Amino acid sequence: MPRIPFVAAEDEPEELRPVFEQLRATRGRVPGMYRTLAHQPAVLAAHRGYFHAALDSGVLPRPFKEKIAFKVARLRGSAYSTGSHRAYALKHGVPASEIEAIDAGDYSGLPEAERAALAFAEAMVNGRGAVPDAAFAPVRAHFSPAEIVEIAALVGIMELASSLSAVFELQPD
Repeated sequence: MPRIPFVAAEDEPEELRPVFEQLRATRGRVPGMYRTLAHQPAVLAAHRGYFHAALDSGVLPRPFKEKIAFKVARLRGSAYSTGSHRAYALKHGVPASEIEAIDAGDYSGLPEAERAALAFAEAMVNGRGAVPDAAFAPVRAHFSPAEIVEIAALVGIMELASSLSAVFELQPD
C-alpha cells in the first residue's frame, strides 16, 4: 500500500484533468506515480515534461530508450518502474528474450552501440553520476553529443522515478 493516498478521480486538480483524461484515453488508466505526484500539480507537470523530453522526444528510437529505462529501474531495484518499463519495452517491440538478457546483464546479442549505452547507464547508476572514461569512450564513439545528453537525461529521470516509487512504496500498476 502506498505511503500516501493517490489523488482520487473526483479530487483531481482542475489543471490536471486534461492530462488525466488523455492518460485514460491512451493508457486506460492514470498511473500510480501520476496520482501520487498530483498532490503537487507543478511537480507532476515538471515530471511529466521531463519524461516526455527523455522518452518521446529526441532522435533515439523509443525501443532503445525503453531498454535503458528498464535497465536503470532494475539496477535501482524499483519494482514499480521495472514493471512499467518492461511493459512499455514489449509494447514498443522489444522481444521478451532481449529484456531477459538485459536483466541478466548479458548484452552480447545486442548491437555494439546498444551495449555501449547500457554499460554507460550502468556506470552512471553505480557511480552515482560519475562515469569512468572506460564507460564514456564507447558511448562517445557511437553517439553524437546530443544523443549522449539524451541517454544521460533518460538515466537521470529513471533514477528519479525509481527513487520516488521507493519513497512512496508504489506497487506496479
